[in-house]
Amino acid sequence: MNQEIFSDGVGQVTVIGGVVRLDFVSYSPVEKDAKGQPAAVFRQRVVMSLDGFLQSAAKIQEAAQAVLKLAQRSRDAPVSSSIEIAAATPADVSAQAERPAPTVQKRPFP
Repeated sequence: MNQEIFSDGVGQVTVIGGVVRLDFVSYSPVEKDAKGQPAAVFRQRVVMSLDGFLQSAAKIQEAAQAVLKLAQRSRDAPVSSSIEIAAATPADVSAQAERPAPTVQKRPFP
């Protein structure tokens, strides 16, 4: 059985000594912020090398572009499609770095 972890987003990214730490957060059902909204609380940390992080960032950008393409399709017809991203090769990562970043509306995390 595969273990899955849910996250509402990345709360913090820290780079120390060539190691990247991604802190994933989710909104608490009980903890509230100063405005009374659900507070984003730490759930899980992923630690990886700089090289691994850069390759992961390229894959995430590729997935974001695929999602944006789906969103640009007719909004009248529901889209039920699975997006699968193949493993990136170094050439894919280089080509991805040359593409402009998509415009994505982001929800801020504390």
